[in-house]
Amino acid sequence: MVGAAESSASAGGRAPSVPELSFTVAMPDSDGKWRRHGDYAIWCGNRPKSEPGYVLHEWSARGVVPIPHRTKRPILHRIVQGTPYHVSHLFGFWVAHDVDAVWIEADGKDATNYTLMVGGSSGKPADTTCLWVCPKCAASFGAEIVNTVRDGFGHFLDVALKRVRAFNGDEILRTCPRCGAVHPPTYGFYADSDTAAERSARNAG
Repeated sequence: MVGAAESSASAGGRAPSVPELSFTVAMPDSDGKWRRHGDYAIWCGNRPKSEPGYVLHEWSARGVVPIPHRTKRPILHRIVQGTPYHVSHLFGFWVAHDVDAVWIEADGKDATNYTLMVGGSSGKPADTTCLWVCPKCAASFGAEIVNTVRDGFGHFLDVALKRVRAFNGDEILRTCPRCGAVHPPTYGFYADSDTAAERSARNAG
């Protein structure tokens, strides 16, 4: 499970004026939805061991770097603010925040448990960026910044899904401006909202 300080509200809602002193999130029991606790946006979920695991990737000057996953020991990885990242099978676009994020992976009996925590600073994440990274040359393109303080983190997820569907429907948007490679179709955050094409892309990773 995961714990931190501050208050509780929905992912897109306004935090209450009186903060909680603490909270606890049970990773195996999560409903797989984002929630807001004080200065944190938090997602927890799990993946049966019979299915491919979620894999965190970071984009840097070295290119796309996968983070070690599905080990017998728990993994806690800091995603430094401004670093674009993507989690295969979980969301098909790339994200960057103006605050650090933490990725946690823990082995369970029949499934692997995961947590993604964004925030920890007052008023953050304030800006969250949605973008894509070319699978051929690792160039980033198509970035859009959403004000998540004004509009809420839930609004960011809605914007990202709309951009995913526009991206999938237009080969020009999927064409890398550096090398001309065409990015494959992609998918949003919540699998229960997938179209058939998005489901296929999610399964492919």
